[in-house]
Amino acid sequence: MIRMTYGNWLFWSVLEWIGINFVWLGVFPNLPVWIGAIIATVAAVLTFIFGPRPKDDDEEEEE
Repeated sequence: MIRMTYGNWLFWSVLEWIGINFVWLGVFPNLPVWIGAIIATVAAVLTFIFGPRPKDDDEEEEE
């Protein structure tokens, strides 16, 4: 499994936020945009916090 750095996860979180907002605008055009922004923000924060982290040097030596 590929482990990404904090910068990579930040990039994917921002991209996810933009993508969810575009999907929200396309699928639910009559609903308020701020609801989609809240959902996108929660998803991006969860992705950034709980995404896989780089392996420590100790873990690499054990394998």
